[in-house]
Amino acid sequence: MKLDSFRYKISLLSLLLSGVVLLVFGLFFMSVISRIGCERIDRELRVLADAQIRRVQSPDRWQRFEESLRSVYGEEEARQFVMKVVPVIGRGGYTSIHWPTELKDDSLPVLAAPQPTGDDDFPGRSMPAFRQRRPDAGPPPGSGGGRPFDENPIRRGPPPRMILRGPEFSNFEAEKQAWRIVAIGNQEINLYIGMDLAAFHEETSRFRNAFLLGLPVALVLLAFGGWLIAHRALRPVNVIAMTTANVTTRGLNLRIPRTNADREFAGLIDVINGMLDRLEKSFLQATRFSGDAAHELKTPLTILQGQLEQALQDAPSGSEIQQRYGELLEEVRRLSTITKKLLLLSQADSGKMRLSLVPFDLSAELESMSEDVAILAPDLKIEKDIRPGVNIMADRDLISQALQNLVTNAIKYNKTGGWIRLCLDVEVGKVHFSVSNSGEDISTEDQGRIFDRFYRVNKSRSREIDGVGLGLSLAREIVMAHKGELVLENSANGVTTFVMKLPAIVS
Repeated sequence: MKLDSFRYKISLLSLLLSGVVLLVFGLFFMSVISRIGCERIDRELRVLADAQIRRVQSPDRWQRFEESLRSVYGEEEARQFVMKVVPVIGRGGYTSIHWPTELKDDSLPVLAAPQPTGDDDFPGRSMPAFRQRRPDAGPPPGSGGGRPFDENPIRRGPPPRMILRGPEFSNFEAEKQAWRIVAIGNQEINLYIGMDLAAFHEETSRFRNAFLLGLPVALVLLAFGGWLIAHRALRPVNVIAMTTANVTTRGLNLRIPRTNADREFAGLIDVINGMLDRLEKSFLQATRFSGDAAHELKTPLTILQGQLEQALQDAPSGSEIQQRYGELLEEVRRLSTITKKLLLLSQADSGKMRLSLVPFDLSAELESMSEDVAILAPDLKIEKDIRPGVNIMADRDLISQALQNLVTNAIKYNKTGGWIRLCLDVEVGKVHFSVSNSGEDISTEDQGRIFDRFYRVNKSRSREIDGVGLGLSLAREIVMAHKGELVLENSANGVTTFVMKLPAIVS
């Protein structure tokens, strides 16, 4: 689906950016949680293993170690620990009863080569050595000679230096279980302590599920927030659009308010208001010129028309001068008609068209016009579908002129032996009047300019067809003054239809 709304684009962009940030942050957070948990397990295993490997080994040492785990962690939690002791030389060793059978010795971590530790690796303080005595020497001074001196005394001193290996960590998976194994050793044994990772995986799964459940909610909230932000950011644009939509020929004095506008929009508002100022000034000048010119021409044309009518009557009947007077009188009448239309259009542009609204029988007027069409164009077929008794509140003269312009236009642009259809009906409080005629189709380019002033559709026949291109424009202005609308409904397949809609009288 194509998104043609800037608000949708802003909301979608903010949602995408926020979603990517949340996803990256979630993945990073999960990796940090996993790493911290793994480091915590490694520290715990190392503390346990290091404490045991540094002590003097005794036969029951490992059983007591497991008992201490149960006393510290509890019976259930102590099951998460397993242990295995492998002697380096000789036999012996120890294996927990819960040690996974799938974990063989060749799968255990391999310890590095032995490296001697420093002096601080000794488990206790060094003990001083006794000085060895000769066999013939008597008892030491102060002994009292109570017990004979041992001929082969044992030399005592510090314990042998301990060599540690490891620790080494590795993971092991067996069917539905996973273990974290630490390996550490000395000269005598290799110690392996493992921890069940089920609790750790359950904890990370809980974090992951919480994140996955919260992600859609967060995205919805972010989308809603993006929509609100876009709506707030576009509020000045909506004000500009609403104001400019009301700027018509009757509302050129409207201006866009600059109150609390942001700096970027304030500059745009100033530019548009300046353009409206120039447009209003130019339009008022053009309107004033049209009205003044039409008004000034009205009186001379009326006088000229009267004199030509008088001269036409005084001229010899059938003479050449009478024929010329008749042609001049026809042109003067045509100029008078154009002047009247221009005067009405200038009044409509300035909002000064006065309407004398009275109940008007539209059905009777159309019946009368259909009779006039039969007289003016006897070669055209007239089709009628006029609903009787349709009344409107209208200015009788102006609405009659609008109807006359539409019907005359249908006659002018018809074809030889064509037809005209007049339809009148009432639908949902609106009077619908349509006039259709046969003839050439109006091109798509011309349809957009059909109501422009002085615009002629068929320029090749403009000289043959009477008119100056003001009839439809004037008809639409009259209909709009009556709070109606006049549109070109269609022009295709040799049929052109204009539709007029006016408010009906509610009985």
